[in-house]
Amino acid sequence: MLSVLFCDIPNFPAIAESMSPDELVNTLNRYFSVMVDDTIIPRHGTPDKYIEYAIMALFGAPVKRDDDALSSVLAGIEMTEALVDFNTRQKAAGRIPFAVGIGINYGVVTVGNIGTEKKMDYTVIGDMVNLASRLSGLTKAYHQQLIISDSLHLKVKDELPCRLLDSVAVKGKKKGIRIYTVKKALSLKEKEAWGQHNMGMAEYYDRNFKQAADYFSKALSLLPGDEVAAMLKERSLRFAKAPPPETWDGVEVMKTK
Repeated sequence: MLSVLFCDIPNFPAIAESMSPDELVNTLNRYFSVMVDDTIIPRHGTPDKYIEYAIMALFGAPVKRDDDALSSVLAGIEMTEALVDFNTRQKAAGRIPFAVGIGINYGVVTVGNIGTEKKMDYTVIGDMVNLASRLSGLTKAYHQQLIISDSLHLKVKDELPCRLLDSVAVKGKKKGIRIYTVKKALSLKEKEAWGQHNMGMAEYYDRNFKQAADYFSKALSLLPGDEVAAMLKERSLRFAKAPPPETWDGVEVMKTK
């Protein structure tokens, strides 16, 4: 059992278009240094590979620790925090700030040296790895910088405040999972809003759509402009008028990566 973290840059095409090749390489190297050397490695993560401009890191291989799950989530949160200072420098230089989409999953993987006799790479493979990548992609649809899986939520929910975002079946999968975002700590308004939101999710899955919409409205009044609460309020009101079939299980099937 280990955690796999994927970090993508959703707005990379616009960034690449705005820079010369040399500027782009230098900027990417600074970004990787901040994300990997200053954040992932201090949390005992292992950088596995760079896939173009995306980062894949492991927590629990090749060395396993008792706190790998929590460390992976803390690393993800700290990556979003480190990005603030990085983007301050980007703006000061007249450059486009970086966006990030971080997905983290926890589970069983196949670990080892994979390749040929002439070229072998130590890496992990399996559905669990693919799901981490899909979670990274979902950050754009849910307007979050960080999304974790339900299996990881179970490992960290007693240590960190979590917010249930939705149940989704990622592209290529039929079975749905619940997805969450997470922070180190919440302000008083955030704590109340996340509580209202999570109660709304409970009503939503119980098919009490009008009550769910009321909870999401309360979350929105505390956090105006919150895209997830607004999306779920609209969906709940729609279902209140035209309920889904009895076979509905609350899972949103994603059509894109």
